[in-house]
Amino acid sequence: VYTIPEFLEIRYGPPARLVFSGLMVVICIMTKTAFSLFAGALVLKSLLGWDVMWTVTALGLLTAFFTMAGGFTAVAYTDSLQTAIMLVGCGAMLAFGLGEVGGWSALVEKAPEALRIARPYDDPVYPFWGVIAGAAYGGIFYWGIDQVNVQRVLGAPSLDQARWGAMFATLLKVTPVFLYALPGVIAFALYPGLEGEETKGTFVLLLNRLLPSGFRGLVLAALMAALVSSLNSVMNSVSTMVVRDFALRLRPGMSERAQVQLGRAAILAAAGLGIGAAYLVYRTQEGLYKYLQTISIYLVMPVTPAIVFGILSHRVTAAGAAASVLAGVALAAVFVADQLAGPEAGGRLFPWLHHTLTLNYTYRGLWGTVAITVVLFAVSAFTRRTAAEKLAISTYQWRGLEPFRGLKDWRLQWLVLALVSVAIYAWLW
Repeated sequence: VYTIPEFLEIRYGPPARLVFSGLMVVICIMTKTAFSLFAGALVLKSLLGWDVMWTVTALGLLTAFFTMAGGFTAVAYTDSLQTAIMLVGCGAMLAFGLGEVGGWSALVEKAPEALRIARPYDDPVYPFWGVIAGAAYGGIFYWGIDQVNVQRVLGAPSLDQARWGAMFATLLKVTPVFLYALPGVIAFALYPGLEGEETKGTFVLLLNRLLPSGFRGLVLAALMAALVSSLNSVMNSVSTMVVRDFALRLRPGMSERAQVQLGRAAILAAAGLGIGAAYLVYRTQEGLYKYLQTISIYLVMPVTPAIVFGILSHRVTAAGAAASVLAGVALAAVFVADQLAGPEAGGRLFPWLHHTLTLNYTYRGLWGTVAITVVLFAVSAFTRRTAAEKLAISTYQWRGLEPFRGLKDWRLQWLVLALVSVAIYAWLW
């Protein structure tokens, strides 16, 4: 298979492919496009003082026209270079920041609480165990099911290289703790008076005050290039899914020219909807990161159990998957309604959601995922089993462990990465 929707068509049938493709279009617009547009606008506002929403609109339309003109190939080749530049530049910012604050021990002395990630379980914003749970069920979708990420693994020339690529991505994901989060703590120690809207420009503030001109320009150029690259790839993905998974099913004989025109129209529509979603981010009071995580979890929760256990279990049926998705959509709708209603009205309408272990979005996603999984297996137990020949090509075959291959064995490499991650968590506890 080349895509996750393609796999779902094999495992569950054509309706599953259409539902997942539709969901991916919504996710791309509500999270990836909105997040990238708003983050880029914040950077430009901090640098040039431009209005956030006008900048969002201009970025969205410019990127849409750039994508329609066919600039994806050049961007794809520069992605790796941009990543290296950002890692080097942000690493330099961390080093200069630690030097400015007086070193690690001085940072610990000035901001001891900000260096701890173990918030209590009832913390209203980021309860530690809720975040860990969210990283499990949300991370499984994002890194194992999201087409934008999975397409890179599916394109690997061998299974080993696919595994190495996934683990290299895991290794890179360790760095944001130090390159993005830790500079925020440094800013808190160096400039304790920052508050309100000022805090949204912390990253650019550090760039301007800590990095030399050459480094500063290089990092900012890489950030803006990465922004355009990210938006470009997302808009291309939306265009492809709209044409391949929807239009061609309704009109199989559609000409190539018509497909191209429809794809361009889809890009413009995605840009417009992304600008609207960015406005929702702009109006939210809870910050960009929490918006991204909350919306992502509520959107992916309904489909994650059906896909994960569709890969791992022979007992899961198409009827069970459909029932679990419908149950998940109903739960997600309740969660979103409560969020929109606000604390007071939500507490009256949905009192069961306003307890310590159900108030935070990470706990809601956890209990929702558990409930959906129960529905999945309960309905599957009483419905017709999937044909054996279909399971043979779409579900993992449990045939015992692979022979151990020493240092080249992916399980050993994964264990090292896991221990490194646990060690970092223990250190920052």
